[in-house]
Amino acid sequence: MAPRTPRKPTRADLADRPDVSVHLDKTRKLWRAEIRLRQDPHTGRCQVKKVSSKNKHTLYDKLSTVLEELDQGVNSPARYTVADCVAEFLQDQTADLAPTTRNKYTRLARTHITPYLGRYLLAELRVADVLAWLRGRKPHLSSRTLRLVLNLLERAIRYAQVQEMVARNVAELARLDQRGRRKGDKPGRPSKSMTLEQAVAVLKAAEGTRWYAYLVLSIVTGARTEEIRALRWEQIDTDDTVPTIHVWTSVRGDGDTKTRRSRRSLELSRIAVKAVTAHKAMQARERLAATELWQNNDLVFCTRHGTPLDHHNVLRDLRTVMRKVGLDQNEWTARELRHTFVPLLSDHGVNIEEISLLVGHNGTDTTERVYRHQLRPVLRSGARATDKILHDVG
Repeated sequence: MAPRTPRKPTRADLADRPDVSVHLDKTRKLWRAEIRLRQDPHTGRCQVKKVSSKNKHTLYDKLSTVLEELDQGVNSPARYTVADCVAEFLQDQTADLAPTTRNKYTRLARTHITPYLGRYLLAELRVADVLAWLRGRKPHLSSRTLRLVLNLLERAIRYAQVQEMVARNVAELARLDQRGRRKGDKPGRPSKSMTLEQAVAVLKAAEGTRWYAYLVLSIVTGARTEEIRALRWEQIDTDDTVPTIHVWTSVRGDGDTKTRRSRRSLELSRIAVKAVTAHKAMQARERLAATELWQNNDLVFCTRHGTPLDHHNVLRDLRTVMRKVGLDQNEWTARELRHTFVPLLSDHGVNIEEISLLVGHNGTDTTERVYRHQLRPVLRSGARATDKILHDVG
């Protein structure tokens, strides 16, 4: 015989408990309940958990929930907010991560979670609150970033569960499916790519600056931003019969590329060779100007003192160029320069198999899924195609 479900305590049951007191606060017009917990061994004072509501019936519902959670071992501080929860997770659970990953999580929390959900009491956060937050973020975030911020919130609340601060993980209940959305719901903002006209305008606006070669390599090789930031001069050969860039490293924690297939060597187009050669001469002048402040890391792209670039360096200067050509700076990221490479090649005849190899995907399935709206069928080669496409630049 199946065990009977425990009966939910009635209002009389709750009122008769010796550890519970209920009263009306006439000054604030609130019904209040106090639950006396164990005595603090250090201060000798009795710990009290408080619940309040404008409605007496609602108060007893809240009281019943809190007592049930206490029976399950959950006893979060009365004012424990989502902001507290996320901050504790970042402090306690990310110390062993790579600095870039830790900084990314902190930035995502500070930008997309805390300003919108931080003030909510964790114990009172509902699935509906999380879904409303996701709907508000969708116009501004790609599906991938939307998945990341929800996953971060889910992990933070799961950590709070382990600490017995909350009983239910509402973020887990609102989890997105693999395409970045709930079943039947709309995805986040799709990743964008520049048109040929926009790409040409961006390159012309950046010509002569220290960011020109970075933009050229991003657009004509399709390398990931973390791969370009890790490039060293030994990985670029412009003097050989076939000028080549060896994409073998990235700024990820272990220094390796995203996948095994991401390690690739690509022929450089004429526009890329010209841009890289000019950039090398510009960097030599910066090195002389920096004198003893220069740090020799052999990086192709670095700060004016030779130190590695971070995500913020790239985004700041990319937005400066975007403003010059009249594009909304908040709508573009460095990652979308890579997204521009694929449709440019596809529109000009390069087949999907070759594009997949050029961008370092594990197979054409990945290329088709990520760039399904931008691919066109056919056949030709990357370096020669980009020279023809961007013949007006450089």
